[in-house]
Amino acid sequence: MGVLTGATKGKQFVAIRKYLAAIIIIGILVTILVGTVAEAKAEPVLKLGSRGTAVSQVQQDLKGLGYFNYHQATGYFGTITQDAVKAFQKSRGLAVDGIVGPQTWAALNKTYTTLKFGMRGDAVVTLQDALKKQGVFYASSTGYYGKLTEDAVIRYQIAKGLRIDGIAGPETQASLFGAANSQSASKVASTSRANSGQDARADIYWLARIIHAEARGESYKGQVAVGNVVLNRVKSPLFPNSIYGVIFEYTGSVPQFSPVEDGSIYNTPNSSAMKAAEEAYNGSRPVGDATYFFNPKKASGSWIVKNKTYVTTIGNHAFYR
Repeated sequence: MGVLTGATKGKQFVAIRKYLAAIIIIGILVTILVGTVAEAKAEPVLKLGSRGTAVSQVQQDLKGLGYFNYHQATGYFGTITQDAVKAFQKSRGLAVDGIVGPQTWAALNKTYTTLKFGMRGDAVVTLQDALKKQGVFYASSTGYYGKLTEDAVIRYQIAKGLRIDGIAGPETQASLFGAANSQSASKVASTSRANSGQDARADIYWLARIIHAEARGESYKGQVAVGNVVLNRVKSPLFPNSIYGVIFEYTGSVPQFSPVEDGSIYNTPNSSAMKAAEEAYNGSRPVGDATYFFNPKKASGSWIVKNKTYVTTIGNHAFYR
């Protein structure tokens, strides 16, 4: 190995300095570039008169949460959008100015995990605690999303005028967790029941659930017929006097309706079941005063056949009174 001269050492030192200087310059440029990209990605402040894809995004988000009621996102920030933003800000405890700034963006971007029957975990505990504060959940917070929790969610949805499905989705959770400073759902419900048909909404929803569970795949008339039977039972002194009571009636340890036993009653009814429930609730009676039905392909129905009077058959169901 040769011995380095002073001149050689000096050249190496200069080269190292240039190399380090280049690294520093590159680092500065990268920092500036990252900052520029971050600024470019930051959500813009939106207000009355704004236009563009960001406005459309806000409108779609607000529509999903139940605040923007126009039939489609337009990309224009008009008074309808401004009112929707104000309503959302009020529900979340934000400054109500109708402007989508950093805090409103952050609230809109917060996502909720949809919670529903059968789920477990800390998120369910948080949900149950919030429902308890609203006066609609009366049990201990166990972390299990069972029948009591689902019923509490339905009570809250009815009280707040939300979609009734018993599922704590984004709309329900946004309303619930933004309701800390608002009137409790139990107070809203007690007031609204005296002046509106809120109870009817719950009745129709449960009726749609039993129709969906028992008659999904049947004709529309067959679906209305199942609702007809449930309502006939409500009117009969031989059965409970409410739709919920009829659905969950037991004979000994056996439920009257198999969907209660197998859990399929806890469904989200489709549009056909909802429409059939509304029609039956409003008086349609395709099977007259029938109070029993069964599917001969799945059960013998021997007790019904021997003790009740045949009315008609619609699709796969035979109806008796």
